[in-house]
Amino acid sequence: MNFVKTAILNEGVRRQTQQVSSSQAEVLVTENRGRGRDINQDGGHRSKSKHRSKSKSKRKTFECNYCGKKGHLQKYCYKLKNDNKDKQEKNNDENGNRVATTTGNDLVIVYDENLINVVCDDSSWVVDSGVSFHVTSKKDFFLSYTPGDFGVLKMGNNDTSKVVCIGTICLKTSNGIKLILKNVRHAPDIRLHFIFASVLDGDGYFNTFGGAQWKLTKGSLVVACGIKFYGLYWWKASILFNVVNVVDCDNSSYLWHKRLSHISEKGLNCLAEKNLLPSLKGAKLENCVHCLPGKQHRVSFKSHPPSRKSEVLEFVHSDLCGPMRTKTFGGGLYFVTFIDDHSRKLWVYVLKTKDHVLGVFKQFQALVERETGKKLKCVRIDNGGEYCGPFDEYCRQQGIRHQKTPPKTPQFNGLAERMNKTLMERVRCLLSEAKLPGSFWGEALYTAAHVINLSLVVVLQANVPNRVWYGKDVSYSHLRVFGCKAFVHVPKDERSKLDAKIRECIFIGYGHDEFSYRFYDPVEKKLVRSRDVIFVEDQTIEDIGKTEKSESLSTDDCG
Repeated sequence: MNFVKTAILNEGVRRQTQQVSSSQAEVLVTENRGRGRDINQDGGHRSKSKHRSKSKSKRKTFECNYCGKKGHLQKYCYKLKNDNKDKQEKNNDENGNRVATTTGNDLVIVYDENLINVVCDDSSWVVDSGVSFHVTSKKDFFLSYTPGDFGVLKMGNNDTSKVVCIGTICLKTSNGIKLILKNVRHAPDIRLHFIFASVLDGDGYFNTFGGAQWKLTKGSLVVACGIKFYGLYWWKASILFNVVNVVDCDNSSYLWHKRLSHISEKGLNCLAEKNLLPSLKGAKLENCVHCLPGKQHRVSFKSHPPSRKSEVLEFVHSDLCGPMRTKTFGGGLYFVTFIDDHSRKLWVYVLKTKDHVLGVFKQFQALVERETGKKLKCVRIDNGGEYCGPFDEYCRQQGIRHQKTPPKTPQFNGLAERMNKTLMERVRCLLSEAKLPGSFWGEALYTAAHVINLSLVVVLQANVPNRVWYGKDVSYSHLRVFGCKAFVHVPKDERSKLDAKIRECIFIGYGHDEFSYRFYDPVEKKLVRSRDVIFVEDQTIEDIGKTEKSESLSTDDCG
């Protein structure tokens, strides 16, 4: 803006000086004509030396109309030049209001303190690569008009102008070509009409700036030409009103986007690459106001490589799953998991109700702290109600950091969520192979958790959770097929001398200690624990002759 201000003031001084110089030039011409009559009687001119002496003598009689001194004209007055220079510097430093006006087809530029408004006729547009989009202040220019709150424009003097609409304008160039400007902003407070050159580049046009000219081409066709004036590129064009089907570019990206039921930009480009859409190359879509409410999705969660804490009990993941449709023998409908982040060892507890989570957590804390001799430092759970209130208060009393994930974002507790999925998949497989009813899901759950603690984990680098937790090698010799047939020894005090010393049972899991197995007696419908057993791993409950039909196994808890 300082450049425009200085240019206007210099132009005013130049024109004022030019007017004064023009009046003096007329006087000089008249005097020269008088001297032209001074010719010898012979028809020849005077001698060269005599002519010079005469000219010098006449110059001494000239009187300057500005300073009043003789010997020079006002045109060559040094005092006038110095005064004009001082006056120009004074005008540049002065902070008062200035108005410089020109008439005719020139611009009208008004300077008021720190604001310069450049006013032009409605057919003049400024072509610039520094603005962000097409802008105009005339509402009448628009063929399509969408009012709304579209933000503000920030101008060079740090002032702002509100954008009240976005629409389409059709311009007609001097050679009769139509130029369609899309997504033009209407800002009533600005004084100029701006065309953003980069937007034209995206529409397939080519902008050329140079030689005080601007040229817009499309292929070999010259669409528009403008000139450089006061540091800006200006272009005159007429406005076309009431144009029917003004968007006549059938291969525009946005038009094909709408024709194809708001297809994605990637899908649009795939069709264009196969030449299925006429003349459409390099489709680029802006934010569609209809796609935003119709296609908005959640932000993806960043995937990180597997990692773990450096010590046991430094970080524990927990989650509650349920309720299930079928109760276990003990009446359980839920189960809760605890996973140590360092060793990835898993603990599972079946619950009757959700409010038993705190009691189970206390048991888990006492167990693991006694086994390791270390304190539990942090536990991460979801935002469920079972982990609030008393559970949160207990963690504060024990000095345990209680991390809660944001609502409806299970991804932040991904380890526990994935473990729940793995457990349920294993349970379904075990029940299906063993041909047992759903009431055995609790026993299958404990079995799956026991085996997972003996399985390799990627993050442990070819190690198993139990080996990391206990610090000793693990054994797989005790593992048996879940749901297989087994002959369990009957103790002396539970039989007579003539009774059989074994009973046929179904293997349903491992005991909580290292020396026993868990079985189900289908005849007496009760759970049995024993270490004196013979397994028949290729037979299931269907191979037990003394059992009743499988439907009778879905009875209530047998003790």
